[in-house]
Amino acid sequence: MEILVRRNDLVKELQLVQGIVERKNSIPILSNVLVEARSGEILISATDLDVSLRCGCPAQVVAEGAVTLGAKKLYEIARSLPESDVSLKVEEDAWARIKCERVDFKMAGLPREDFPSLPDGKGGRAVEVPAALLRGLIQRTSFAITAEDARYYLAGALLVLDKDGASMVATDGHRLAWAQKKAPLKLADVVRVLVPRKAIAELPRLVEDLGGEESVSFQQGEGHIIFAAGGRTLASKMVEAQFPAYEKVVAVTGDKKVTVGREPLQSAIRRVSLLSSERGRAVRICLEEGRVEVSASSPELGEARESLPIEYAGDTVEIGFNAQYLLDFLGVVGTEAVALEVKDAESQGLLRPVGEDGGDYRYVVMPMRF
Repeated sequence: MEILVRRNDLVKELQLVQGIVERKNSIPILSNVLVEARSGEILISATDLDVSLRCGCPAQVVAEGAVTLGAKKLYEIARSLPESDVSLKVEEDAWARIKCERVDFKMAGLPREDFPSLPDGKGGRAVEVPAALLRGLIQRTSFAITAEDARYYLAGALLVLDKDGASMVATDGHRLAWAQKKAPLKLADVVRVLVPRKAIAELPRLVEDLGGEESVSFQQGEGHIIFAAGGRTLASKMVEAQFPAYEKVVAVTGDKKVTVGREPLQSAIRRVSLLSSERGRAVRICLEEGRVEVSASSPELGEARESLPIEYAGDTVEIGFNAQYLLDFLGVVGTEAVALEVKDAESQGLLRPVGEDGGDYRYVVMPMRF
């Protein structure tokens, strides 16, 4: 195998697969990427046996072939090279020689035969989903996915596709984010699939170079879900679990409703939470006639409060929330104003964007007790 490839192209593709490769792995081959040269391009593949990514870029192929090389070290070497053409030649016993101008590396590899085969989804029925739609759904929900692997039925986001559009929902048991976007999709039946947390994290990178009019091809294979776009393919094992019933949760409403500017509320919560307890990061939201007051206190640090003017003439209510949960929503909602609906101190709160067309976004947060 021997190829000539532009240094910047090589670095970009190697950077894409870094999130797939497991740093500490009992199977050495999974710390490597598969590098293949064929038909005027270089293909780079990585997998952890659950999630895999195949990408590539144009290259001058002198001799076709394949080798596996350490993913992290190959990326570090490529980044260190001058901005010029890079020669990659595989010699005997899977040794690879990497040359660029006056730089010469010789790197040990493993045979291509040791690398696991990857799902490609060829022959399956695919649906085209607008890249911008998918990117928006992930941005608005992924932060609510649980970080606890033991709760595997929550360790991902539920993607629902139908002929009228797509929705995505994620929860960690303390908050739930649901986003829906309208778009005509060529589907006969509703598709519901639980996309694992790692695949959700990698999907935005898959579509980062796509324009607003481009789409992502999605399909279900044998035990896998597969996303393909721009010559890249991301595959993940399906999570065989029942996602909790969420429809009643997102339909919740509160009888005390206010509209407040996103940036002023975000700034107030960020400032006030500086003196919240580090363990719970709790802030109080108090709705009173003509204003909303944000406050926090802790015995060790002190207390802080800030008031914002609003149009409200209802009963006074005070409720506690985790400050970071609120900031996560306010950081991605994107509208100038948000709506807050609450019932009482012991019921969940609902946050929504104000003035948005073509979709729906609801964020439900459980209250904190002081």
